[in-house]
Order: sequence, then structure tokens, then C-alpha cells
Amino acid sequence: MTALLLGWSNKYPDSLDKAAELAVSSLQALLQRTVNDYTSAGFDSESSSLEIRLIQSQDDIREPKLTFKAHKYT
Repeated sequence: MTALLLGWSNKYPDSLDKAAELAVSSLQALLQRTVNDYTSAGFDSESSSLEIRLIQSQDDIREPKLTFKAHKYT
């Protein structure tokens, strides 16, 4: 998460909310792909040790689909 936030903050230095949205969306896509791959292979994602699908998720990390929106609290 820290690496993703740092990377997106470097690309959007004046927009922490945009960087956070992209970092969280990237991480969520990575975790979802990992669980889906193991579930479709017949593994129980709750009791099995899962290897994160980092290589398979490269496109989701580079260009994440925004699934989370940052909100400012006042």
C-alpha cells in the first residue's frame, strides 16, 4: 500500500485524494484477482495460504479502475 501510494503521489503530487483513490483501487484489484484465481482453482481462500497474483495484476496496478472515491472530512 505504501509503495502504491508513493508511486501515485509522485504522478499526482498536488492531489493526495487522487493518489489515495488509485492506490486503494490498485490494491483492491490485486487482492480480488488473487482470491478469484484461487477460488476458481478450488482452493479455500479462508484456510489456504495464498500467493499474491502480483505479476498477473500488472495492468490493474498500472491503470486501475477507480472503485473507491476519497471524501474530505471537515
